[in-house]
Amino acid sequence: MSSDKKIESITIPYNKVPDTNILSDLRHAMEVQFRYKFYKDVQFPYLHSLGIRNVLQGFGNEDVGFIGILHLWWVNEDSGIVYDNPKKGPVAIKGIWKSEWLNHPQDAIALAQKIQDKKPYDQDKMMQVQQNYIIQKTEERAQKEAVRLLQERKELERPAEEEVEKEAKKVILWN
Repeated sequence: MSSDKKIESITIPYNKVPDTNILSDLRHAMEVQFRYKFYKDVQFPYLHSLGIRNVLQGFGNEDVGFIGILHLWWVNEDSGIVYDNPKKGPVAIKGIWKSEWLNHPQDAIALAQKIQDKKPYDQDKMMQVQQNYIIQKTEERAQKEAVRLLQERKELERPAEEEVEKEAKKVILWN
């Protein structure tokens, strides 16, 4: 299954590319900070179970320039870490998230397309089916609401019509 999608260009400031030593220090700091936030997220223990096994995150700003794109991927391996007081959570986390840094946005785009092409299903088709279902249910709900409002309106108008008919019968027309 090949992807014919066109991905728009990514604008990242390349004007100030840090030297190799600073770049590796920045990448290490960014990865540690990103992993900390990533691991603290409530959704984290469930990501690989939901099929999210790859995460791409770009780093850079106007002051420093482009730092790189961090690629984390989940593998079902033992981390080898032994804890004195293991944290008890709702889900036992098994496996580890490995990482690599990509130097160019084009590499990340190619990797993302490769990951998507490897999936046994077409993600775009699944999204389209989901959107169609939501639209269908929304239209059904709107139609039911319109019918309900029409019935309420008829019920409100019915007593007024009956009163008009009663008054009309009382009035005698003299010609």
